[in-house]
Amino acid sequence: MAEEVKAPELEKAEIPWVVAYLREDIQDLRNEVRETRRLTLESYEKLDAKIESLRRDMDARIGELDARIEGLRQEMNDLRREMNVQFRWMVATVVAVGGVIVAALKLLL
Repeated sequence: MAEEVKAPELEKAEIPWVVAYLREDIQDLRNEVRETRRLTLESYEKLDAKIESLRRDMDARIGELDARIEGLRQEMNDLRREMNVQFRWMVATVVAVGGVIVAALKLLL
Protein backbone atom coordinates (compact mmCIF):
# COMPACT_ATOMS: atom_id res chain seq x y z
CA MET A 1 0.00 0.00 0.00
CA ALA A 2 0.93 3.61 -0.32
CA GLU A 3 3.15 4.92 2.36
CA GLU A 4 2.10 8.09 4.09
CA VAL A 5 4.51 10.94 3.72
CA LYS A 6 5.00 12.65 7.03
CA ALA A 7 6.36 16.13 7.45
CA PRO A 8 9.66 16.09 9.22
CA GLU A 9 9.25 16.91 12.83
CA LEU A 10 11.18 19.88 14.04
CA GLU A 11 13.23 19.60 17.08
CA LYS A 12 12.43 21.96 19.88
CA ALA A 13 15.75 23.71 19.39
CA GLU A 14 14.91 24.57 15.75
CA ILE A 15 11.53 26.19 16.46
CA PRO A 16 12.83 29.59 17.72
CA TRP A 17 15.14 29.78 14.71
CA VAL A 18 12.23 29.08 12.32
CA VAL A 19 10.03 31.65 14.04
CA ALA A 20 12.78 34.25 13.87
CA TYR A 21 13.33 33.48 10.18
CA LEU A 22 9.58 33.82 9.46
CA ARG A 23 9.41 37.09 11.40
CA GLU A 24 12.28 38.43 9.34
CA ASP A 25 10.54 37.41 6.12
CA ILE A 26 7.30 39.01 7.27
CA GLN A 27 9.14 42.21 8.16
CA ASP A 28 10.80 42.22 4.71
CA LEU A 29 7.40 41.80 3.06
CA ARG A 30 5.94 44.64 5.13
CA ASN A 31 8.82 46.88 4.09
CA GLU A 32 8.33 45.99 0.44
CA VAL A 33 4.61 46.73 0.72
CA ARG A 34 5.35 50.11 2.33
CA GLU A 35 7.89 50.94 -0.38
CA THR A 36 5.48 49.89 -3.12
CA ARG A 37 2.73 51.98 -1.53
CA ARG A 38 5.07 54.99 -1.28
CA LEU A 39 6.15 54.64 -4.91
CA THR A 40 2.54 54.27 -6.00
CA LEU A 41 1.56 57.46 -4.16
CA GLU A 42 4.49 59.31 -5.72
CA SER A 43 3.42 58.09 -9.15
CA TYR A 44 -0.15 59.26 -8.51
CA GLU A 45 1.11 62.67 -7.41
CA LYS A 46 3.29 63.00 -10.51
CA LEU A 47 0.39 61.92 -12.69
CA ASP A 48 -1.96 64.41 -11.03
CA ALA A 49 0.61 67.19 -11.52
CA LYS A 50 1.02 66.27 -15.20
CA ILE A 51 -2.75 66.20 -15.72
CA GLU A 52 -3.10 69.58 -14.04
CA SER A 53 -0.30 70.99 -16.22
CA LEU A 54 -2.01 69.67 -19.35
CA ARG A 55 -5.31 71.16 -18.18
CA ARG A 56 -3.71 74.57 -17.74
CA ASP A 57 -2.08 74.32 -21.18
CA MET A 58 -5.38 73.34 -22.77
CA ASP A 59 -7.22 76.19 -21.03
CA ALA A 60 -4.59 78.66 -22.26
CA ARG A 61 -4.83 77.37 -25.81
CA ILE A 62 -8.61 77.44 -25.71
CA GLY A 63 -8.42 81.05 -24.53
CA GLU A 64 -6.10 81.90 -27.42
CA LEU A 65 -8.40 80.18 -29.90
CA ASP A 66 -11.43 82.00 -28.50
CA ALA A 67 -9.62 85.31 -28.96
CA ARG A 68 -8.66 84.40 -32.53
CA ILE A 69 -12.21 83.31 -33.32
CA GLU A 70 -13.59 86.55 -31.94
CA GLY A 71 -11.10 88.49 -34.09
CA LEU A 72 -12.18 86.57 -37.18
CA ARG A 73 -15.84 87.24 -36.40
CA GLN A 74 -15.09 90.93 -36.14
CA GLU A 75 -13.25 90.87 -39.48
CA MET A 76 -16.17 89.04 -41.09
CA ASN A 77 -18.61 91.64 -39.77
CA ASP A 78 -16.40 94.45 -41.10
CA LEU A 79 -16.18 92.75 -44.52
CA ARG A 80 -19.94 92.22 -44.57
CA ARG A 81 -20.54 95.92 -43.89
CA GLU A 82 -18.02 96.90 -46.56
CA MET A 83 -19.64 94.55 -49.10
CA ASN A 84 -23.07 96.00 -48.29
CA VAL A 85 -21.77 99.51 -48.93
CA GLN A 86 -20.12 98.45 -52.22
CA PHE A 87 -23.28 96.65 -53.32
CA ARG A 88 -25.38 99.72 -52.64
CA TRP A 89 -22.99 101.90 -54.66
CA MET A 90 -23.07 99.38 -57.50
CA VAL A 91 -26.89 99.28 -57.53
CA ALA A 92 -27.01 103.09 -57.44
CA THR A 93 -24.52 103.24 -60.32
CA VAL A 94 -26.53 100.75 -62.39
CA VAL A 95 -29.73 102.71 -61.76
CA ALA A 96 -27.98 105.98 -62.64
CA VAL A 97 -26.49 104.55 -65.84
CA GLY A 98 -29.89 103.07 -66.72
CA GLY A 99 -31.48 106.49 -66.16
CA VAL A 100 -28.84 108.15 -68.37
CA ILE A 101 -29.47 105.57 -71.13
CA VAL A 102 -33.24 106.08 -70.92
CA ALA A 103 -32.82 109.89 -71.00
CA ALA A 104 -30.45 109.62 -73.99
CA LEU A 105 -32.91 107.40 -75.83
CA LYS A 106 -35.74 109.86 -75.18
CA LEU A 107 -33.64 112.73 -76.49
CA LEU A 108 -32.65 110.82 -79.56
CA LEU A 109 -36.08 109.54 -80.40
